[in-house]
Amino acid sequence: MVLIGALLVFAGAMVLPRFLPQETVPAAESVVSAPTSDEAMVAAATPPVQDASIAVLPFADLSPDGDQEYFADGISEELLNVLAQVDGMKVAGRTSSFAFKGRNEDLREIGQVLNVAHILEGSVRSQRDKVRVTAQLIQVSDGFHLWSQTYDRDLSDIFAVQDDIAQQILVAMTDELMADKAPSIARAARTDISAFNLFLEARDLISTRDETGMQRALELLNQAIEIDPNYAPAYASRAKAYMLLSDRPGSYGSIPAKEALEQASANVDTALALDSKLADAYAVQGLVSADTGRPDFAVSSLRRAIELNPNSLDARNWLGLALSFNGRLRDVADQLKTLVDIDPLYRPGVTNTISYNYRIGDFETAKKVGERYIRANPGRAESIRLQSGLLDLDSQPGESILLQETVPLEGFDPRTSSNLRFRYLDLGINTEYSGPHKFQPLFEPYGDFNAGNVSEALAKASKAAADFPEYYAAQTIYIRVLSETESDTELARHFASAFDGSLETYATKLRPLVRVDPPPYAELALALRTVGDSKGYDDAMQRWRFTIDMFSAGGDVSPRQDLDEARYLAIAGDDEKSIDFLESAFAKLHPLDVFLFKARVFKSLELHPRFAALRRANLVRVNEERAILGYPPLDESYYGIETASTSD
Repeated sequence: MVLIGALLVFAGAMVLPRFLPQETVPAAESVVSAPTSDEAMVAAATPPVQDASIAVLPFADLSPDGDQEYFADGISEELLNVLAQVDGMKVAGRTSSFAFKGRNEDLREIGQVLNVAHILEGSVRSQRDKVRVTAQLIQVSDGFHLWSQTYDRDLSDIFAVQDDIAQQILVAMTDELMADKAPSIARAARTDISAFNLFLEARDLISTRDETGMQRALELLNQAIEIDPNYAPAYASRAKAYMLLSDRPGSYGSIPAKEALEQASANVDTALALDSKLADAYAVQGLVSADTGRPDFAVSSLRRAIELNPNSLDARNWLGLALSFNGRLRDVADQLKTLVDIDPLYRPGVTNTISYNYRIGDFETAKKVGERYIRANPGRAESIRLQSGLLDLDSQPGESILLQETVPLEGFDPRTSSNLRFRYLDLGINTEYSGPHKFQPLFEPYGDFNAGNVSEALAKASKAAADFPEYYAAQTIYIRVLSETESDTELARHFASAFDGSLETYATKLRPLVRVDPPPYAELALALRTVGDSKGYDDAMQRWRFTIDMFSAGGDVSPRQDLDEARYLAIAGDDEKSIDFLESAFAKLHPLDVFLFKARVFKSLELHPRFAALRRANLVRVNEERAILGYPPLDESYYGIETASTSD
């Protein structure tokens, strides 16, 4: 429970790609000291520009009726994907390139933000059965037009037109930038033009990560599939929409996780049956597989997605997270930094780069990457959320909450509200909280337990695990609630029935993709020891010790790692070393989660003088943050400990 609360700072946006929302909120102060200029700050977080680098901006629709926007977008995206497959060429990601759609900004400034040497822009004008496409390649350093070309074609086959133009532009651009032979483009999937337009509109709505917009996207995709039941990309997009509309941790909607995953899985299967080389389908398949206890298959699916489309940033992002379970966090941080260099406005990559650099002790890089995004998108809700997360990592939870609360309520999805509730809970603000932010359904047992509603917490967690036995989050939450309520016999029985009493099965099925959170070994070890299974206890502790050491070797120096060490040592009976690691975490994080000091795993330390002193010192910090939020202070009665009275 402690770890989930800490990791939820960046959990939601960590895994899912999005375009920037259009709503704005009042600009907030920067979390770090402002540099002398925006350009200096951006330069500090930006690698040198490669000569063979390019951004493809969305082509403008200049048609008299303004009805070719999606065709124009399709040409732009096709070019982007093709160029990304050229060896040695760096291509800015779709999120960053399309973020400038409709924004009449200087191309040199765009090139600086996207860190590219060249920009391709163009326009589409269609009338009756003819289409004219104009494209031009611009050198960012001086705005010089390296070449431009106009293409006039019949519109009888829009997909052939798109392929033909993409190939011709690619040949010209490759000659200019690489002096090598241009590769042939893959033939775009054909469908009815009306189904295609519905698909493109739905895809843009999905990219907003707005719940209402994604519900509309599902309707549009249903219409597209009704028109053309054999159009594979529509099924893949529908699978993604279901995943994002789920009430699973990290998603944005309220569709029950079981239903959403079943729908997503069925749509992925259909998409791949229709097109076995569809990258988007493999990417979503990876996410579905990770959620249903098949992490190795998830990795292979994500690798396949990248092989088919090297510019699939969501697949690269999810793969980086999946591979982090080997503990090599420094390597993962480097990979994510490369991802952000390709697409600096791809927020999941930004948040994950921040999170992993923080984990390896490089908060300066984390802040630079975050500030680069924030300064490129001042005042936007996503920038406010990101800045709030930086404040949280910088040990300012009260200020972080206040900043997050400046986002209008309509800017909150269920995931964001749940994350904010955890921030309140970390400060002991639960039953007295009367604000609008609620937990996602799967996390409600935590709130119930902390409010003293133990039976309700158990009932909700048990129902979720029974209704959806293959879903890792439901299982993990149930196990943690069982442990905190000391339902050890039931936990041991559940281990034997749901996981066949196998630690290997337990570790595999409870390995999430959306965050680096090891399976609940502490809870299992405590339960097995309580019921007298000494061998099971020893095996669980050994597996846990291996995991802790693996992450330490991989560069993890975060408070999370200290807390894992402290929990392990507390169970093993080494009180002094356990408190050493608690003090180390306390030195890094201001304050520690208030609940931590009454967690079951530290029950044996309750009366230890050093533990008591640390608990009191942490309460001082907690109360400082509560005061910022206008809440009264806590005393040790929160932990069921009466403060000693004094007398003359």
